[in-house]
Amino acid sequence: MYDMNSIGSGVHERTPISARAAAASLQQPRSHFKQTPSNTRRQQQQDNASIQNASQNSTHSDDELGRLVSPPKKNRCTLPVASFSLVVVAVALIVTWQVFPTEEIVVKFLPKFEPPAKPYMGEEAPGTATSDNDQNNGDGGIDIDIPLENEVPISDATSVPSFMKCPIDSDELCCNGSPQNCELKVNETMFATLHNAMSTEEGDFTFGFNHYKTLEKAMVAGYRGINLDACNCNGKLQFCHNVCDYGERVPQEVFTNVVNFLKEYPSEVIILIFQATTEKGPIVWNDLYDEMKQVEDFEDMLYVHQGEGKEWPLMGDLVKSNKRIVTFYFNGGTCTDDICPEPFLPFFKYTAETEYQSANLDELRNIQYSCQLTRGPGGFKGDFFAVNNFVTPPDPEASAITNTQKFLSERLTSCANFNGKRPNFVYVDFWGEGVTSQLVQYANKQMASQKEKEEQKERS
Repeated sequence: MYDMNSIGSGVHERTPISARAAAASLQQPRSHFKQTPSNTRRQQQQDNASIQNASQNSTHSDDELGRLVSPPKKNRCTLPVASFSLVVVAVALIVTWQVFPTEEIVVKFLPKFEPPAKPYMGEEAPGTATSDNDQNNGDGGIDIDIPLENEVPISDATSVPSFMKCPIDSDELCCNGSPQNCELKVNETMFATLHNAMSTEEGDFTFGFNHYKTLEKAMVAGYRGINLDACNCNGKLQFCHNVCDYGERVPQEVFTNVVNFLKEYPSEVIILIFQATTEKGPIVWNDLYDEMKQVEDFEDMLYVHQGEGKEWPLMGDLVKSNKRIVTFYFNGGTCTDDICPEPFLPFFKYTAETEYQSANLDELRNIQYSCQLTRGPGGFKGDFFAVNNFVTPPDPEASAITNTQKFLSERLTSCANFNGKRPNFVYVDFWGEGVTSQLVQYANKQMASQKEKEEQKERS
C-alpha cells in the first residue's frame, strides 16, 4: 500500500499501513498537494488503492471502518432540551388558538355541512315553487311588525318564559302557550323552528354547529318546530349534520326527551321535520319510525293527516285528542316497498320554502332573492310556508341580528307580502339569540284575533 504521507516527497515506496492509519490519513488536509491534472488523477488512484488494501489487511469490519472514517455525532437531544422544545410548541399552539381564527380555517377545509347547491327534488317535491310576483308586489296587507313591550331573554331556558305559559287558574283549553292558539288550524299557526336542531355545541358537535344549546332547552324556551338531519352512520341511524364524525344524536334519546316534554306540558304541539342525508348510506323512513315505536307513548301521540287537499285540524283538536306530534320528511330517503309510515308527510308536497343559502345579512335583506320560493309545490299551492332566517355557514353574530324583533318582523312581513301568505315555519340558527319564539307567539295571537274578527263579521 502507498503511504499517503510519502506522496508529497515523491517517494513511491510500498509500505503497508493499518486501516486506522489509512482512515487518519484520509482526514488530513490536502493543501500541500499541487493541484495539477496529473497530480490529481495520480492522487485519486493512490487513495483508492490505499483504502482497498487497508480494508483487506485490517481486522476491522466495514461498520467499524465506517465509524473510524466518520465517527458518530454526539446526541444533543437531552432531557432539558426536549422539555424546553415541548414547552415552546405548547405555547405556540395556545397563542395560535387564541389569536388566529383557527376554527374558521378548519371549517373551511372540512366537508360542507349545508345542503347541495341543487337540492333534491324527488317524489315529495314534484314541482319547483315560484313566487307569483305579478300579484304580490310587496304590499299584500300582511303586517307582522309587532312591537314587543317587554322582550323576554330566553338564552338560559331554565324555565318556561312568561309568554309561553298557559293560564293556571282557568279550565280553558290552551295550545302552545295561549288559549287563542287553539282556534287556529295547524296551517294557520306559526312555529318558531330550529334549523338543524341536533347540531349544537352542548351536544358535542365539533365544528359548524347551528346552536349553542340543545333542542331540549329550546322546547322549554318556546320553540315548537324541530328540523333534524337523519344519517346512516356505519349502518346505524343517527341525527348528524351530514358528517357522522363531527357529532351525532341518538334518535331514541331525542324522541324520549320530546315525549317527556309533551307529557309535562300537555297543551303543546311539536312539529318534527326530518331531512335525509344519504352520503354515508341509504335512509329508510320506516327505520326511523321503528325508532319512534321503541319509545313509550311516542307512537300514540303521532298525528295522521288524511292526505293532500284535506283540511287541517284546529290546534285545539290536536291537544284534545293528544295527537300532538306532526311529522314531515324531505330530501330523499326511501320507504319499505314504497309504503311510507302513515304519519310521515312529504314536506315539499305541503310546504313552499324561501331561499336557504343566504351568505350574509345583505342577501337576507334582499327580498327579491331571499324571499323567492325555491322548493315546494309550484305556483304556491302548499298548505304551509317556510321562511329561512339564517345565513350560511352558521354565524352567531349574524343570528344576534336576524333574531331581533326589528329584523325578524320586517323580514316576515316582507316575505309574507312578497308571496301573499303568512309564514308557518320560521327557521333560525342560534335560537338563544334574540326574541324569535316570543315574536312568533305574538304573531299567533295577532292571527287568532284577526280570524275571530272575520268570523264575527261573517256571522253578523
